[in-house]
Amino acid sequence: MAVSLQQFPTSPNTANDNLVYLCTSTEVTQPQFQFVVDIKDENDVLIQRVKQQPNPSSKGIFDLGNLIPTQLGPTDRVWDISVATRVTSSAKEFNILFGEEYGTSVSSSVTLYNGAGSPGDPAVSQPTQIFFLLDGVVDPNELVNWNFNSGSKYAEEDPTDDVTFSHQFGLTPFDTSSIRLGDYHTISFFNGNAVGNGDNPNLAMDVFAATFKQYDANGVIGSTDIIYNTAGPRTTNTEFWTDVYTDQSGSTRLIHFPAGPQNLVDAGISLDSDLAYYTVDFTAQATDTFPNSNGVWGSYRFDITTANCGYDGVRFAYKNSYGVWDYYNFSLAETSTSDIERQQYEQSFVNFSNTDNNVAYDRERRGKNNYYNKITKRRTANSDYLTQIDADNLRELFYSTDVYVQQADGEYFPVIINNASITEKTNPRSQKLFRYTVEYQYANGDRSRL
Repeated sequence: MAVSLQQFPTSPNTANDNLVYLCTSTEVTQPQFQFVVDIKDENDVLIQRVKQQPNPSSKGIFDLGNLIPTQLGPTDRVWDISVATRVTSSAKEFNILFGEEYGTSVSSSVTLYNGAGSPGDPAVSQPTQIFFLLDGVVDPNELVNWNFNSGSKYAEEDPTDDVTFSHQFGLTPFDTSSIRLGDYHTISFFNGNAVGNGDNPNLAMDVFAATFKQYDANGVIGSTDIIYNTAGPRTTNTEFWTDVYTDQSGSTRLIHFPAGPQNLVDAGISLDSDLAYYTVDFTAQATDTFPNSNGVWGSYRFDITTANCGYDGVRFAYKNSYGVWDYYNFSLAETSTSDIERQQYEQSFVNFSNTDNNVAYDRERRGKNNYYNKITKRRTANSDYLTQIDADNLRELFYSTDVYVQQADGEYFPVIINNASITEKTNPRSQKLFRYTVEYQYANGDRSRL
């Protein structure tokens, strides 16, 4: 084989990082030689072709993290879903193929080769057949190599047996959240096969169902309801993994689940009148086609809150480092300040444009006029005191490039985070708590006045 891949990214991975490939070729000394890489979608449609000369050591080094992120996003608008929903643009599957081109002399035309010695489009791929990327990013100081630590959020278990396991693989750092009745919320998971040599009937991250259990203030369980993952590759909850594993695609390898009180109501689930909190367990399928309560992909708790000191607070939804939504309520007072930029002109008291034979004395005629008023309304939201863990997790809000605020009717409006400040409180036992104050403004502000 002419082209060999010596280094390549793992799958699943995050697209907004360095996706480093290193390739070599036995033909590197040929005239006008260049490595060629094709970036294709999962349907083999060409997105971009990149050519590069070998470095002084005859290696070809590519960082496709500079190119692939343009094919991802915007973040899937799934806040108000009532059923499990496939990914559309928050993550995608790609095919990366390598080849080479060279001529017979320094002045000849060049021929494109498939990387295996024959003329044709690049055809040499990395050994793993699946290359699935989130529209996410990882702090380079948290990495030990070029690759996202997928083992922190992805693993495969036997989907054909009632196996016992316990993971916490939702693509969120929050295990417990405070939430109001009427709030929307979602939790996203890898699903099926996102790593390895193709779709597998015997190993998968088969997120089969979400089981919701409601509790009163005394911890007494009330209603229990289930939302099944029929977004794919399953279309019914009576199908086994072995029936559907060949129906996987990039759109089924990540699934968004409804998880907020209003999502449940929209799904036809009744909320108990004495509801104080509820839990959600995401589980595998048992051999009787029902949820396997011993095979847990993630468990989450939602505490129901009401207005704090009469303030409804502000609920943010923001794209997190995995490229999907996280949510947080700033429960204290919200204030707003309007800055008005005015532009003026001054006209004479005498009307030199008079059209008749008498220039009237007009005390209503303006001297100074505002012809343009630009209004910028800045809002401030305040959190209650936070634990160290929540304070650390919430920093994603300030780093995010995609932030929304939920309105009273459940609709989400885009906002821009201007800045944030932190108040630290130390009690007599030296237990530190933190409070965030966030200044933001709506991305579509009040119209300027003309």
